[in-house]
Amino acid sequence: MKISIIIPAKDEAKRLPSFLRGVIDYCRRSSQNYEIIVVDDGSRDQTTQAALAFQKEFPALKVISLKRNHGKGYAIKQGFMAARGDILLFMDADGSTLPDEIERHLKIFEEGYDIVIGSRVLQDGQSQVKTKVHRKWMGTVFNFLVAQMLLKGIRDTQCGFKMFRAAVVPKLFGKMRLEGYGFDLEILYLAQKSGLRIKETAVNWTHVDGSKVDLFKDSLHMFLNIIQIKNWHG
Repeated sequence: MKISIIIPAKDEAKRLPSFLRGVIDYCRRSSQNYEIIVVDDGSRDQTTQAALAFQKEFPALKVISLKRNHGKGYAIKQGFMAARGDILLFMDADGSTLPDEIERHLKIFEEGYDIVIGSRVLQDGQSQVKTKVHRKWMGTVFNFLVAQMLLKGIRDTQCGFKMFRAAVVPKLFGKMRLEGYGFDLEILYLAQKSGLRIKETAVNWTHVDGSKVDLFKDSLHMFLNIIQIKNWHG
């Protein structure tokens, strides 16, 4: 099995190297066949150069450098379209979720699931979530609205760890119109409408300072995205 790890990154020259080092070390220890794709979403710092510095020691590392900032959803889509794995996944460059979660959840695909999504809400006794109180409160309110208006049976739509069978990626990301943080909502909505099997599972997650997300502004945008998604695909 070949596994493609997509890492979207914008202005992550400081945080990316340590995270990328951990991902590469993890891939080297694994018996699986990995490729890593870093997508620089129009950074104004040295994010691309920071990623390219690892290419010689890990040749299965690709770097896609976008000329301007489009948004997290667009960056991940570009990475997925360039991926060659049997399983495709994305992880946030801040390292809030570590690569140890990958093979811990790969076995779920053997049960017939098409998509496996990390959750900071579910608990399994093996996972721990360390977050700020205000972020947890905002997340609870947002997830309640999503459950009422758009998606059923998913407790956490925005965790930055999601895995897909390669076969389902074109039909989902080919229809995706949102380019920002709300893309998770659209992809999951399309997946549910298509009858794909989604497994939400607990992951270890730690808040890392320096988030690019504006809790209030981006939450408002994503609330508007819910309405857009229903208009486009409802």
